[in-house]
Amino acid sequence: MLIFTQEGTKKCFLFWNKGDFMEKIKDLFSDMKSEVKRIRWCKGKELWKNVLITVVTITFFALFFIAIQYIIVLIGMIDFKSIIKTISEWF
Repeated sequence: MLIFTQEGTKKCFLFWNKGDFMEKIKDLFSDMKSEVKRIRWCKGKELWKNVLITVVTITFFALFFIAIQYIIVLIGMIDFKSIIKTISEWF
């Protein structure tokens, strides 16, 4: 790798030798291949257990947020002015 700076300015130019760049790309893919080999993939019952947990969790949160939205809409439908007027008439 070669680095050139232009005098009097803050510009910096960076150049890679073609072989050096290709070697880095080759190392990157080699490292990725070795990392993928280290992954422990789920099998059989463990996979289905994880799928079930994921589906149940997503369903729970979907229903939870639907309920929250429904409650917020119901609160928005309340006519607070008439309630305050009724309460003020009592006193």
